[in-house]
Amino acid sequence: MPLVNYTSDSDTSRASTPPRKRKKPRTTSPTLPPLPPSFHDLYAATVRTTTHDTPALHQGRVRQTPHTPGAWPSHIYIEWHPPAATHTLLATLIAALQATYTTTTSSSSSSSDANSVPRAITSFLHSDLGTPQPLHISLSRPLMLGPAVRDAFPAAVRRAVQGSGAAAAAAGLRLRCGRAQWHRTGESARSFLVLRGDGGGDGDGDEGGNPNPELTALLRRCNGVVAGYGQPELYRWAEDGGEREVGGAFHVSIAWSFAEPTEELRAATEQIFGEKGVGEKLHDVEIPVDGVKVKIGNIVTHVALPQPGRQAGGMVSRNIFGL
Repeated sequence: MPLVNYTSDSDTSRASTPPRKRKKPRTTSPTLPPLPPSFHDLYAATVRTTTHDTPALHQGRVRQTPHTPGAWPSHIYIEWHPPAATHTLLATLIAALQATYTTTTSSSSSSSDANSVPRAITSFLHSDLGTPQPLHISLSRPLMLGPAVRDAFPAAVRRAVQGSGAAAAAAGLRLRCGRAQWHRTGESARSFLVLRGDGGGDGDGDEGGNPNPELTALLRRCNGVVAGYGQPELYRWAEDGGEREVGGAFHVSIAWSFAEPTEELRAATEQIFGEKGVGEKLHDVEIPVDGVKVKIGNIVTHVALPQPGRQAGGMVSRNIFGL
């Protein structure tokens, strides 16, 4: 009778052990290239949900220039995308101001006073979805332009901005952030926390004391175009004070509030933005100016300024669909 081979426990364990899987070598994914600046122009406008002004959809805000049926809200401005470190610095300062001002106002007010309810300070740094937003320096008031001039108006701005001297004077211009201040506008019934824009040079501007002679030259040319289309000019109130007053009016808005700029609010702002080392950090921030944006409705046109050693670029217009 033949012998029968029985399997041992060790043979069973070896057979049931699955083979080890080889680990795939980790491959470092290449760094994605940055998006071109023109990408931001494709999504510069939000979706329009109504055909009339609805403050409830915009945190209670009201247009400075009322909507005109058949016309497009328009604007001329210099766009600025703060670097990550600058964005973090500004966000931290605004968050500290929001916390400090709310605490100070609540503790010093009476619960029976209806007017003592603290008004929120809203940052311009983030959208409603929490994504970073670009900031800007205005070169026009809010405008209302008809569809018939949608092509002619940007072309006129281009001719004015790039013509005979003004653009050449601004070539390679880099502004610096100045002091933080609150500015109240009667048209919108809002207060704005702004950083004054100072010329990037080490001096005090031109011989007349204008801190921003290059921006003043660009503004005058933009105002000339705007006036030709029957629209209100920017900083007309400062004309009586000369170019020094006009040059000191340029700013970057970083937050807003319905609250009046009271002594408590100004003191809280000075305490936070005037802290040792903060002013120096803000003054070291540079705002490069390589072009002017012309926005009509959801179409943004970039008018390039000539850069040193390069010829002036053209205009590129796209709507939110990239067309």
